[in-house]
Amino acid sequence: MRTPPRARVPPRIAPVSGRALLRIALMLSLLALALAGCGGSAKPDPQLPGARLDVYSSLPTRGPLSAVATETLDAERLALAQDGGRAGRYRVRLVALDASTPGLGRSDPGQISLNARRAAQDPQAVAYLGELATGTSAISIPLTNEAGILQVSPLDTAMALTSTSVEIAGSPERYYPKLKDNGRTFARVVPSDRGATDALLAAMSRTGVRRLALLTDEDPSGRALASDLAAKAPAAGIAVVIRQEVDEQGPLDTGAVAQVLALHPDAVLDTTVARLGAAGLWRALAADDPQLELYAPVSLADRDFLADLGAAAALAHVAAPTPHADGPAARAFSHAFAARYGYVPSRAARYGYEAMRGVLAAVRRAERSARDGRVTRAAVVRAYFRTDVRDGVLGPYAIERTGDTTLRDWSVLAVARGRLRVLAAATPLSRAPSAAPRPAAGARTRSRAQAAARARHAAPS
Repeated sequence: MRTPPRARVPPRIAPVSGRALLRIALMLSLLALALAGCGGSAKPDPQLPGARLDVYSSLPTRGPLSAVATETLDAERLALAQDGGRAGRYRVRLVALDASTPGLGRSDPGQISLNARRAAQDPQAVAYLGELATGTSAISIPLTNEAGILQVSPLDTAMALTSTSVEIAGSPERYYPKLKDNGRTFARVVPSDRGATDALLAAMSRTGVRRLALLTDEDPSGRALASDLAAKAPAAGIAVVIRQEVDEQGPLDTGAVAQVLALHPDAVLDTTVARLGAAGLWRALAADDPQLELYAPVSLADRDFLADLGAAAALAHVAAPTPHADGPAARAFSHAFAARYGYVPSRAARYGYEAMRGVLAAVRRAERSARDGRVTRAAVVRAYFRTDVRDGVLGPYAIERTGDTTLRDWSVLAVARGRLRVLAAATPLSRAPSAAPRPAAGARTRSRAQAAARARHAAPS
């Protein structure tokens, strides 16, 4: 089997900083809300014309998520092909759009806005699959909601898209300018970040973490995750000793490193935005305290970050959504995918497959419930929010009224040879075993037996 094809990436150009990206994203969201507010009274929900429906897919072909994007798009195409390119009476066309730009070299807020607007202006558009990078769906949701188009994200885990976050005022309603007319139109097949905080705290409890430092920047999704974890930490017997802001415009914030280490934490959770040089901060922390445990959500741990960790990889823990154990449906998907594309998919590809599969099923349900068999966008949205899967590649799940999946599975992974490896299945926080207090800073030691046990449990993900 060959490895997944890598998208062509132009020569590396220094990326825009996380703060600049945030400002662009917020400006685009506010513009979308302003335009939506000028729409006047609600319009009737017309039948979609013709015998063809368009499903849009917005994925970055450049940057650290390009390999995941390739697999996700291949999985979406496979799901459509297995249904003969149809959903009921309709032919279905998959329109693949690039969410990245050559200048930025990764997901670009401006391009995402253009993608969503293109779908919204297509009279035959029935669904929009996106986004991939955590939090970037906040840019496209206002536009698809204004048009009443179903949006399903394969991998965006940002909690504020579907639930209230103290870090993002007005969430999640702020993303739905036509909430009164169209209701919620966004859903996802991947669990939200709220499950990540439970998995991280359970893992920390198992290893005896009692003092935790949090690293944040201006990324709203990362700040929301940090706040959620900080609120839950006392119940796990963990004290947050510092919440340190990091200047992400440079490769290494030495001041942040010094302030964190001065408080002698047992572990650090880094919720900052993915960026060039992010691994340098972890290397600096590990160099000053080789016993310090380092944690992050999967949104930070992109391909470049993992490859650049160096000695810090031995201390790294990454929380990632984990599909159910391989069942018949998952095995059949992997075999069909490998036969069609010539490489074995990662587990992440299952989310893209299930996103497309769910949209096609919703179109068929909407068609059956229509008097004349002609579907509308609103009918497809309603049908998707009735999703109840018993035999999917992700295991059994349903879509809740908030747009979240009932799946809650997250695991904390180790890093080995530049890749994420299964360390241990996540334990629900309520059942996390208590651990003995750690020795004081400077007296902590990591035994060779512990290190060996950790290595034995690390297996390919």
